[in-house]
Amino acid sequence: MNCLRCNGLAVNDDSFSVQTGSSSDFHGWRCVNCGMLVDDVINQNRQVLSRQSMSNGSERRRYGSEAA
Repeated sequence: MNCLRCNGLAVNDDSFSVQTGSSSDFHGWRCVNCGMLVDDVINQNRQVLSRQSMSNGSERRRYGSEAA
């Protein structure tokens, strides 16, 4: 998978809590280059924001898109 922000390599990331010694609830993708994190919650929020911006006619630039 490629990162949406920098187009770098995104790897599967299952975070590990050092304090408790157990895996956390985060299961997503992390970019090796810039550190951007993406998981199911982030994707759901992006979809909601996308629907809202379509309904009111505004356009929002996404990571990885060329400048207008």
